[in-house]
Amino acid sequence: MTRRLVLAVLACLCLASGAAAPALAQAPRDLIIAYVSRADDPAYAEVKARDGVFRIVRRPPLPGAELGVRDALAGARAAGLALRLERTTLAAGDDIGAAVARLAGAGVAAAILDVPVQDFRAALGKAPGLLLVDVRETDDALRIDTCAAPVVHIQPSRLMRTDALAQFLVRRNWKKLLVLHGPEDEDRAQAESMQASAKKFGARIVAAKAFAVSNDPRRREETSVALLTGGADFDAVFIADSLGDAGRVMPYRIALPRPVIGLHGLDAVAWSPFHERNGAPQLNRRFEREAGRPMADADWAAWVAVRAVAEAEVREARQPTGAPLHRRILDQELRLELYKGVPGSFRPWDRQLRQGVLLATHNAVVDLAPLDGFLHETNTLDTLGLLPNQTPCGAAAR
Repeated sequence: MTRRLVLAVLACLCLASGAAAPALAQAPRDLIIAYVSRADDPAYAEVKARDGVFRIVRRPPLPGAELGVRDALAGARAAGLALRLERTTLAAGDDIGAAVARLAGAGVAAAILDVPVQDFRAALGKAPGLLLVDVRETDDALRIDTCAAPVVHIQPSRLMRTDALAQFLVRRNWKKLLVLHGPEDEDRAQAESMQASAKKFGARIVAAKAFAVSNDPRRREETSVALLTGGADFDAVFIADSLGDAGRVMPYRIALPRPVIGLHGLDAVAWSPFHERNGAPQLNRRFEREAGRPMADADWAAWVAVRAVAEAEVREARQPTGAPLHRRILDQELRLELYKGVPGSFRPWDRQLRQGVLLATHNAVVDLAPLDGFLHETNTLDTLGLLPNQTPCGAAAR
């Protein structure tokens, strides 16, 4: 009888301790990432191209961020974090500065900004403790201007892309380059960046010419591809045509049978649905299954944005430092899987994500930059893009 009584008491104690265990377990800490966009964003508006026939279709990359959350959930849970994505859509006239300040006050760790550049700039300084993650802009000037702000940039910058193309040209010994650019500001910026990259890696610009989009016969020298490309010897043609419609037929009308680089030929991109190595097919399949379309540059950038924030917070949960997220994410020990063969990290002098850049056509990945033979004293990925001495934050970063 006494033995049965002892066993009963022990059983009750075990049940009581088992019931109390969940109550004593620490509740997961919220990890909230905001996705900020604007309802009337012109980047996603239905706008016809100049000829009324062809236009580049851009879609919001929200599905990329949502996939990033699903992919990061297991690691976050293991570290005691409750990861979730909250969407903030600004209506016409809404103040983005006030919006990001509210997010910071609500305990949001980071805000992914998928907004026009003027909104991006307007958000700076409105919530100093909130990490802003740029998933859209490629302008190098933006990286120079914001290098001291709590900001990181995911997309390869314009200079990173033209550096990748210049490396390919030099590697192939196609060192004489003809540059053609359209009338848009972005066209001119791409042409200037290509010229800087050619100089950086030892290629030579044979000529840089502007083409016009016009049916006026008096402007024949600006509209005729044969005239624009005639009278010079070159190994390749770079066509800067950001709207994508004027240069569609140029590769077949140039005076010499030469390869074309840029949007209408071999282009430098952050991501391609035809990337076949480094685990990329699995990522592409997961995205297409969820979104119903191929993964584009912007989708990949939004996916990386979530994964980067989650990884930085998981590291902090396991080994606390007390430093704010916008500083911890610049830790050079933070290595991000990008499905490009080499892990990425953020450069302290321009807040740019280090990464390989895919060299791709519309249906194939041809190569991955940086290419073999282009060396750097610490990290070959830094052969692409801005150097420390090109930003005001560079001296502190060295």
